[in-house]
Amino acid sequence: MQQLTSCPICNSTSIGFFIKTPAQMHSDKELFNFDQCADCQLVFLNPRVPLDQLKNYYTSHYLPYRGAKAWGRYEQLVENSQRKLDAKRVKRVKKAHSISPESLVLDIGCGKPSFLKACQKELKCNTMGIDFSDEGWKEQPSHFDGLDLQVAEIKDLPSSLKPDVITMWHYLEHDYTPLENLTYLKSISKPSTTLIIEIPNFDSTSRKKYGENWAGWHTPRHISLFSPNNVELLLQKSGWKVTKLMAYGTMNHYLLYWMSEMEQKGIKWDKNMQDEFWEFMRGMILFMPKKWNEKKSSLGIMTVIATPQ
Repeated sequence: MQQLTSCPICNSTSIGFFIKTPAQMHSDKELFNFDQCADCQLVFLNPRVPLDQLKNYYTSHYLPYRGAKAWGRYEQLVENSQRKLDAKRVKRVKKAHSISPESLVLDIGCGKPSFLKACQKELKCNTMGIDFSDEGWKEQPSHFDGLDLQVAEIKDLPSSLKPDVITMWHYLEHDYTPLENLTYLKSISKPSTTLIIEIPNFDSTSRKKYGENWAGWHTPRHISLFSPNNVELLLQKSGWKVTKLMAYGTMNHYLLYWMSEMEQKGIKWDKNMQDEFWEFMRGMILFMPKKWNEKKSSLGIMTVIATPQ
């Protein structure tokens, strides 16, 4: 385990215990420690799981890797939900930046690159995705034909890349060196590049409601839990200027509430999820009145849009 003695954003040594949470979406409920910086209020995993051991926490219990197939006979309905999410993300890109056929959209932590496939289809632009593993696309090479997909780290990207849009859909909270990586991304960007980040919001009603069972911890895969002020500080220190900060994202807040409820319930995450489907749908309907208020009060997710300083 890797112990930090200072804050990874502001470098303050005034850090102390915040909470211990059990491993989530994992067979072993071992406890992990989160500290908080007294200066910038960042909450971060400390000590951390070494990177070469992190794969032990991406097993059959990890629902996102199982994807729509985990929902059995309702697989197609879940696939349709993913397509709607990708469409919302494409819309977010179009609203944030003017896209032409020559534009390059770079997705960091692309996972299953369905978002990039939607960009290819809807925006007719160049696309590139990187991830630490090819698990998200290796089984469907023909489906993702034409996408530039690489098993790589941010530091491996060439300085000549010059992307027009960089997207991070729930990536930054996993990053072991966010300041270093955001600084490097700024160095390979154009003055007009737009950075779009969607992350859990530590200052949210769902975190306060569920405490140690909040799905935003995603223990121990999430390294940093950001609030609006410290994510803006991080971007400023790495050479970016925040142009917009929204208390919501493309992902439905209900998913965060539902996963938190399941953690509280002690669900076996490796089971066939079709038994949970109709209760999941019922909960989504009951959640709708909360969702109408998401632009005023963060329910659990936030979006940050930035450009190079």
